[in-house]
Amino acid sequence: MVDLSENNFSAMAESPGGLNPCNYLTGAWKRNLEWRQFGGNFKRLRGTNAIVVIEEYISSVQQNGTRYLKWSFGRGLKPTELRFGYVMKFNTADGDKKTSSDTTAIEWQYCGHLCNGVFQQNTKVYVLNFHLKTSTVVITYRILNKNSMAVCIVEVDGRHTPTVQMGNM
Repeated sequence: MVDLSENNFSAMAESPGGLNPCNYLTGAWKRNLEWRQFGGNFKRLRGTNAIVVIEEYISSVQQNGTRYLKWSFGRGLKPTELRFGYVMKFNTADGDKKTSSDTTAIEWQYCGHLCNGVFQQNTKVYVLNFHLKTSTVVITYRILNKNSMAVCIVEVDGRHTPTVQMGNM
């Protein structure tokens, strides 16, 4: 278990190695989102609550600097209440070469499409890009403290109302 007490969290966040993006995410989160129409007057559509469970995933392919996290979503913490989302590969070795120590590359597959993202150590921000056949979703998670993140999701789909979803996790 990683010690994320307030003092230790601050020390980790400011240490030369910085905060480990996988250690921070691992655990059970409650995500609250407010949905608004993306465009015009940003009309409020609805609010949602979900449980997000992120856990270490052991891959048969082991590489230095690489870790895998399994994301599951649902209404509760029981395995029967969760649905598999995806497995993300976090690779510190593949970060942007200009700022490799500050960047962790992230990739995963969703609905058969390769998706990508990045964790920026200096801003404590995860940016996840889902570029699918008929939609684009960009999710930004900003670490606020040891127990919470701000969440912003922009979803544009040819079949549904484009939305901005914002909230906390």
